Amino acid sequence: MASLPESAALTAKLRAADLCLALDPEPMKKYGSKQTTTPGPGLLGCKILSGNSGAADPVHRFEVSTRIYTEIDRAKDRDVEEEAGGHKVFRSEKQLIDSGCTYRLPIAESGYAFIVEGYKAVGQGQRATWPEACADTKAYTGAIAAKLLSFPARTAPPTGKSLLGKDPCAAQAQVVAEFPGWTVERVGRATTYACEIVLTKAGDPYSYELGLDFHLNVEQAVTADTPAVSIAGLSGIRLSKNFMPGLPEYCTLSLNYRSSEPKGSKNAHLIGVDLQPKPVKRGGTPPQSLSPCAVVDKIAPIVVRSAG
Repeated sequence: MASLPESAALTAKLRAADLCLALDPEPMKKYGSKQTTTPGPGLLGCKILSGNSGAADPVHRFEVSTRIYTEIDRAKDRDVEEEAGGHKVFRSEKQLIDSGCTYRLPIAESGYAFIVEGYKAVGQGQRATWPEACADTKAYTGAIAAKLLSFPARTAPPTGKSLLGKDPCAAQAQVVAEFPGWTVERVGRATTYACEIVLTKAGDPYSYELGLDFHLNVEQAVTADTPAVSIAGLSGIRLSKNFMPGLPEYCTLSLNYRSSEPKGSKNAHLIGVDLQPKPVKRGGTPPQSLSPCAVVDKIAPIVVRSAG
């Protein structure tokens, strides 16, 4: 996991960028007459689609996002180093489908990379195959690499209530103040819109990982295991049930900052607050000095206020 302050500066640049501006429609014209660019995956990502108008016509798309990507990841996944557009890239050998391919474009030595994923979709009842998936994804990665690495700045403000461009870690100082006697051991940023604050206290049998994140998804359903909550004017759900006995208490909130449009789409803007205990020593489940749900209920309004 990348650590502060280097990752904070980089993720700030990424939050200010509009990756859709890096996607070039020209190479996509070989797949069809119509090209469309749309946000996602996530708050940062963007995708471009190309195809013809027929319901049975195939649609090709490339999705761009960012993730932590280190030498450990490369070794674990046995990624293959190649070159695209004069840039070092890595092809994933873990292709789960034969109609897609993934390349990673490292952002210097930051520990992050742009992820370029190519897919082909076909009409219902047809089987999608794309023998050229990796060759085409590599070529498209090379075509947009320089623009991606320039971090093209967003030219228009977000419309309506939005988490786009905002930092869930902006309220870190106020949040940490809610843990008197605890020390921040480290702060990590696994994604552009998330931070993980690890807290320790001398003599406490647990350390705690506090996760704050902004993301896109469908609003989380209210169930017996995920009861409804209302915090700082936002509706949402709470998850705190351990499905295995003998585990320490944890607590997770998902708050609805902006509703999905249309309803049920995975484009709702959600705020996540999560507190997870980590035993300092193995064996047993000693009593906890913190009540995770009481803590996240105090922290969540701070994070909501920081989001505006």
